[in-house]
Order: sequence, then structure tokens, then C-alpha cells
Amino acid sequence: MPSRVHENPLIIRPDSQLLERHPGLQHASNVLMLKYRAKQLVTDEELQALGQYLWQVLEIENDFEQAKEKAGTAILPIIIESDQAAIQQLPWEILHSPEIGFLGKSRTCTLSRRIAKTESVPAPLEPGPLRVLLFTSLPDDLDAEKGRLNVEEEQAQVQEALMPWIAKGLVELEMPDDGRFSTLQEQLKTFQPHLVFLSGHGHFHHQPHTGEAPYSTFLFESEIGSSEPIPEGKIAEAFIGSAVNCVVLSACESGKASSDFLNNGLMRNLSQRGIAHVIGMRESILDRAGILFARAFCDAIARQERIDVALQAAREVITTPLKESTWKDSEITGLSELSLGQWCLPSLISPEASQPLIDWNFSPQVPTGKLNNQSLKSITLPPRFLGRRSELRQLKSDLQRGKRQQLLIIGPGGQGKTALAGKLAHDCQQRGYEILACSVRSEDNWQEFLFELELQLNPANVERYNRMIEAAKDETSKAKLLLRLLLQQSENRIVLFLDNLESLQNPDTLALESPVITAWIKAAQTLLDQGLLLLLTSRWQLPNWPDADLWNLKHASYGDFLQMARQQRLPSKFFQEPNRLHRVYQTLHGNGRGLEFFIAAIEQMNSNEEAAFLEKLAQAEAEVQTDMALAKIVEHLSDQEQELLERLPAYHTAVPLEGVIKLALDMEQPVESLLAHLCNVSLVEKYHDPHWQADQYQCSPLVVSWLIKKGKVSLNHGLLYASAEYQHYLFDWERKTLEQAIIVHQAWRTAGEKETADRFALDTIIAPLNLRGLYQTLLQEWLPDICQSDNQQIQADALNQTGKQRYHLGEYGVALEYYQQSLTISKKIGDKAGEGTTLNNISQIFGARGDYDQALNYLQQSLVIQQEIGDKAREGTTLNNISQIFDARGDYDQALNYLKQSLVIQQEIEDKAGEGTTLNNISQIFQARGNYNQALNYLQQSLAIIQEIGDKASEGGVLNNISTIFQARGDYDQALNY
Repeated sequence: MPSRVHENPLIIRPDSQLLERHPGLQHASNVLMLKYRAKQLVTDEELQALGQYLWQVLEIENDFEQAKEKAGTAILPIIIESDQAAIQQLPWEILHSPEIGFLGKSRTCTLSRRIAKTESVPAPLEPGPLRVLLFTSLPDDLDAEKGRLNVEEEQAQVQEALMPWIAKGLVELEMPDDGRFSTLQEQLKTFQPHLVFLSGHGHFHHQPHTGEAPYSTFLFESEIGSSEPIPEGKIAEAFIGSAVNCVVLSACESGKASSDFLNNGLMRNLSQRGIAHVIGMRESILDRAGILFARAFCDAIARQERIDVALQAAREVITTPLKESTWKDSEITGLSELSLGQWCLPSLISPEASQPLIDWNFSPQVPTGKLNNQSLKSITLPPRFLGRRSELRQLKSDLQRGKRQQLLIIGPGGQGKTALAGKLAHDCQQRGYEILACSVRSEDNWQEFLFELELQLNPANVERYNRMIEAAKDETSKAKLLLRLLLQQSENRIVLFLDNLESLQNPDTLALESPVITAWIKAAQTLLDQGLLLLLTSRWQLPNWPDADLWNLKHASYGDFLQMARQQRLPSKFFQEPNRLHRVYQTLHGNGRGLEFFIAAIEQMNSNEEAAFLEKLAQAEAEVQTDMALAKIVEHLSDQEQELLERLPAYHTAVPLEGVIKLALDMEQPVESLLAHLCNVSLVEKYHDPHWQADQYQCSPLVVSWLIKKGKVSLNHGLLYASAEYQHYLFDWERKTLEQAIIVHQAWRTAGEKETADRFALDTIIAPLNLRGLYQTLLQEWLPDICQSDNQQIQADALNQTGKQRYHLGEYGVALEYYQQSLTISKKIGDKAGEGTTLNNISQIFGARGDYDQALNYLQQSLVIQQEIGDKAREGTTLNNISQIFDARGDYDQALNYLKQSLVIQQEIEDKAGEGTTLNNISQIFQARGNYNQALNYLQQSLAIIQEIGDKASEGGVLNNISTIFQARGDYDQALNY
């Protein structure tokens, strides 16, 4: 419950002639100000002397006694009200009563200021929860000894104070990971906080001899991390239109102002703009004092105390700011028991201190369930990046300035290596970099990644790749070729991010046991000066890796650990016991993933069992701790939950809920409830795929490894077959993409269904790769294995496809050999369709050689077969191909005759692509005859069809042909238009 405060404040209005009548008061105040500025010791005795002087000149003893009597046991609010800048400049917080002492830290009253009582109607209060923004700025170029603030400690203190209330749904907290002014502006718009802590370095500029008006600045971080001073007016403008009711300026001199003007200084400026409550520091404040102040203030605000009551409590806490501190300041000076004059520096300007920040009469919505993970290609990332503020800032700055082109992040498991590297990659992506990312788990996983990279090549680079790949002597040369082409098409801005390298490192030598990945890293290193950035993560350092490009990730700070705990959405009862999380932090050494498993492991334990389990964990190594936690979690699963968990590794990618159900059709309990619990205890990861608008599930790779190690993975043929069958269903009915086709192919192979996998590849994967021009990829990675199939139908099709790739590469002799092998098998097994297709393909070789008679002979054989079996689609294609032979010979009548036959068939079977191609070919006949009107007519028909089906590649060719018609007519403007 909040404290009871008297409804009628004591308002002290100092005489406007006060300083003229008591000139010594101004002098004493200036002496005190100069001591703070010179960072000299300020004792309570000095403060008391000036505080008593202020009390005497006010002459308010009777008013004060009457107000106290009326307040009774309630807290008495005291307000210093004046519209005189010089009077507001006096240190009223040290006002000292003979009976009570310092009013600014007494528990019987509160002390605040206001410029003048305004009659403006306050805006309606928003219902909670209370939104708190802790915004900290820590530029890189501050003095390492004197200017660095302990941002992590401040964040930890604020979080500890607010976490019980966050868990109850009463408070929401945001702590951005950078201190740019643009970030503050964005947070004020999107998060719409009610309470803002602006923490960093401030400065009050007042140089009367220059003629410049006095003003305050706050040091934000620039885009490259250096100091960027922003003036008070611009900062105050950022708050216009926001929901902010209170700003706490945890910055030196943020409460300072001139004695000549009421509207200067950051604190006054914000107040003048209409912020209900503004707290600032009148002089330079110790970092330690600022941290304790923020903690105590948050504690009180979360208890729903009034602003002035919370401020009074926070002042009291920093009476001896260095007490119980291990800082070197206290060790050197021995001043830990002294006030150092810090408690009186925070001051509050508020027109109505009783105004709450929000309407606390609301129904809290307690956040439940875990947040969905993110993904970067095949790499799993946490729902949001947390902590590592100083490390993130330094590494971002190094990458932006070019100080580092490669970075290997190493450290124990669960400390956030992947999250940090992923955050760096995302930041590079925002600056225009293309991200190539892979979680390295196996050679198969790596091959899929390489295939994805080849698919990213544009048509021009595919042609270069096909031409140059055979000249590449080794894996390093191949990798360098592909990376150079990708660099060229991304304007020399690529990040190659390889995660989880320890999975392929030799534990004894630490060398990578994969020659291919070793080659790729070497290739990437040769391109660092051409715009490539290399990000790697592993638990161990790679041999001969330069120390300058190594980042050894230490244990997470306690503040970061608290953020991880917040992300777990723990129940409020978890925070009822003081220091509970701190003990867990010390036991787990800041291991965030360990925390996730620990929380799940103790879900059904009482306090004694939890303490015993924590003691066992403390005696174990980090890796063993994870195993112990996993064992406890699995131990508490029901039989059906365990069974489902052991089946889920049948999928090697995340799948929607129906995919999980496919593996559990024989289970009695609803799969949804089983899966929900597995997600809640972190054994299964849940993602939201924005493209498919679906939640997807996958057993965590770490959990899969543990299950395999414990012999708990039960993947029989039936389960693997079911998983492949579901992936195939997903391709047929929802995700008809090349990426999903690759997943299906891998799933059938994993299930041991090679023939099904080969057939699927021939039907769905080979053609798209052929259209993209990836001939060498097909010849090297796909077709050789399929050509060895025991199924002669599949073997013949694969040989035919191999011949087609050789034909595209201009290797006609080799292509003919493969076609003839395919033709022999097709005849042997009576595959008329395959025979007709192969004859058609053979004709193309003779046509390319100029042997039109032979080409025509093979085409006519193909045509007879297709007409015999009623294959209308291939009949139309063959008629089209025959027309091209007559066209090449100059026999336009015959060419046109075959084209029209082809067109009739394509229109009959509604083959839009074929119809568009044939209309285009007909136009070429009329163009060759000089009949431009007819040629243009057929081209426009072709263009309409091609645009209808969205064939961009063909559309470009037709537009080019139309422009040629207008050019031949001399209509150059129209030609240029097309």
C-alpha cells in the first residue's frame, strides 16, 4: 500500500526580495556550488549550516508547526514555489529545521519545487501497466577512468526493483541497447513510456562573457559511438506528444539552470513543456549515488507511491552512497560512511506532486507463455537481444570503422555467443549488408547452405559461375569464386556468419575436422579487404587465429542475467524471496540457457528440493549443469510427453503444429497440450514464421544432442517416413517453393526412401535449377547419384537431364553420349514418353551443329511417338521445334505451318507459356518477311499472355522484339520506349 500523504501541502513562497535582503545567502550558495564543481568533499555539517540559514530567512516556524499539526500522522508535502529564477537556484533541498533536521530527506515530509501554480487541466490518466523506459548513453570517447558509467549495474538495480511488479503485469520495462538520440525519439513514439530515466552525462553551459544564453546539453551516442551533445530544447521537443508524465534525469548538472532565466536548463525546459514531474541533479553526482537513487526510486514507484514520496525515499538511500561499496573511491579515500553531499542533489519540479503517473485502477494482464524465438537462416536466436551493452557497442563500432573485418567470438555454452553475433549481423543488415548465415552442425547441413548460396546468384553471375567453376582447383578456389560473385552483386557488402563451429572441432587439437569449411574460412579471409565481414562463433579458439580478431565472451553480468530471467516470464512468486535470482546467477555463472533449463527443472520442486538441486549444480561443471537440468526436466515429463519429445528429432527443420500431430496419431492425450508443456520447459522451440503466418516447432539442437547421448531418440522407419510424408504434403498443398522441395528431398533420403527422393528431385528440383542456369551444380551435386539409381526409369531420366546440362554448356559430344544412353534404356523398358523426349533433345544437338536433316529426322521420330501416346504438351513443343528447323533453312511457309499446328494444340490444352512462346516465334516469321504489322500483332498477343502468367524473363525478350519492329520502321521514340 502507498504511504498516506496529507492532502493540503505547505506551500512556501519566498519573498521576491529575499536575496537583496540577505546577500550572504547567494554567496554561501555559490561557495557550495563551486565545491561540487571542483569535486571537493561536501560534509553534512556544511549543508546543515546553509540549510539552517535558509530556514531562518524564511521565517516559517509557525506555518510549519500548524501544517504539521493538521497533517497528523500523514506525510506533509512541502512545496517551494517561486517564479524568480535566482530564488529557484538556491539549494532548497537542504532546508534544515531545528526539530526535524533536513526536510529533503525526512520521513515525515516531502520537499519539491514548482515555478508557479498553473490552472491548466491535466490530461486524463492512462490505465496501467506503468511503462518505464531506462535510457542510458555511454559514448566510446569518454574518459576511461572518470567518464565511464556503470550502466550494467544501474540496469540490474532497476530491474531487481521492478521485476516482481513486471511479473504481476503491473509494470513494463524497456532498456534499449544503444544511446542514440534517434533511439530515444523512436522509443518515445513506439513504447510510449509513462516514466523515463535519462541516464548519462549532462553539462550546463553558462559563459556570460560570450553573450551566449545559458543552456544544457546531454551526451548521446553518435552513429559510430562517439559523443553527440544534444541541446536541451531539441531533447524537450522529442517529448511533445508522448505519454510521459515523469522524467528522471540521472545526469550531472541536469537540474542546473541560470539565475537569470526560468526557462533554461534541461530540467526546467522539460517542465515548461508540460512534463508533470521532472527530477534532475543540481550538480555533478557520483555514479554510485545515481544507481542507488534509481533503485530506491523504482522500488517506491512500483509500490504506487507519489512522486515526491518516492523522491524522498531515494534521497535517504544515498545519504552514504559509498557504504558497502567495493569501488576504489571508497578504498582510497576512506569516505564510505560520509554523505559526500550527494543526497540533496536530486530535485523535483512539479506543478502538482500528487498527480499519479497512471490510473492504477486496472486489471493487470500477467504475461504468460514464452516468447517465440527468432531465426537468421538456419541459426536460432533469442526472441530479442539482451544485455552485453559495452561489448556490443565496442564490437559494432569496430566493425563500422573497419577496425575489424573478421571476428571469432568464443566462450562457454549458454553465454550468448550466437545472440551477440546475430545482433551484430542484424545491425550490419540494417546498414545494407547481405547476410550469409549457417549454423554448422554437419556436412549435410553445410551442403544445403552452399546450395542456398548458389541460388542467390543472378543470371549473369550464374553464367560466370558455370564457366569458371571447372577451373577451380580446390575447395578454397571454389569458395572464393562463389563469394566474389556474391560480393559483386551485393555492392561489396556481405557478412558471412558461421555459428556453432565447435561441433566440427577436434576436442584435442581444436582444429576443424571439415576440410570444406576450413577452405571456406580461408577463402573468406582473402576477401576481407573487398568488403566481406567474417563472423564466427565457437566454444574454443581456432588454431592460429589472431588474438586481435578474437573476442572471449565472459560470463554475463547480473543485469544481463536479470533480463534473461525477465524474458522467461517467471511467475511473481519467484521473486518473493530476496536474493533468490542472485544465488542462481552465481551457481550458473550467468549461463542464460542454463537458467532456462533450471527454471523448467524446478517447476515441481518445493523450496528444500530446489536448494538441494542448486547445491548439486554449484558443484558441477557448466556442461554437466545443463545435462543435470535436462535430466530433471525429462524426469518430470509424463510418459506421452517423453514419447513425443523422443519422436520430434524426426524433423530436421521446424514444422507447424499439424506436422507434430502427424508423429503422434497414436497418442491418447491432445498433442497441443503435450507440445505446450514441452515448449514451456524449453525442450521444444517455438517460432513464428511471418511469411507463412504460422507458428512452427522444433526440438532444440542442444536437446537433440542430449537425447542422442542418452539413447533416448526413437526414430524408426515409420516415424521418418511419416515426417517425410508430411513435408511432401506441405510442398504439394501449401509451400510449393524450391526451399521446401529441398527439405522434402532430404526427408525422403533420411527415411531411407532413395528411389522416392530421386524421383522427387527429377520432378520438382532439377527443372527449376536448370531454368536458373545452375548447370554445374546439377552435374556435380545432384545428377551423378541419381544416374546410379536401380530404377531404370529414374536412371534414364537422370541421364537425359545430364545430357541437357552438357548441351547448355556447349559440350554437344558429351551431351549426345548421355542422350543415347538414356534412349537405350527408354527403349528397353518401353518408356515411350521418355523415348520421345530424348529424341527431341538429340535433335537440338544436330540443329546446333547445323545438320538440319538429322535434326528433322529425330524430331519427326519424336513427333510420331508423342502422337501415338497422346502426349499433347510434348507434341506442341516438338511441332514448335520442327518449325525452327524450317525457319533456319529459310522455308517460312513450312515453319509457319508447323507453328500454327503447335498453337492450336497449346490453346486446346491451355498451355499459356507454350502459347506465348509460339506467338512470339510466329511474329519472327512475319518480321523476316518484312510484314511488320502482322509481326507486331502476334508480339502484342504474346506479351499479353506472358504478362498474365508473370513470366518476367520472357516478357523482357518480347519487349525487346517489339522495339526491334519499331526500329525497323524508323520509329525510334517508340523503339526506345519499349
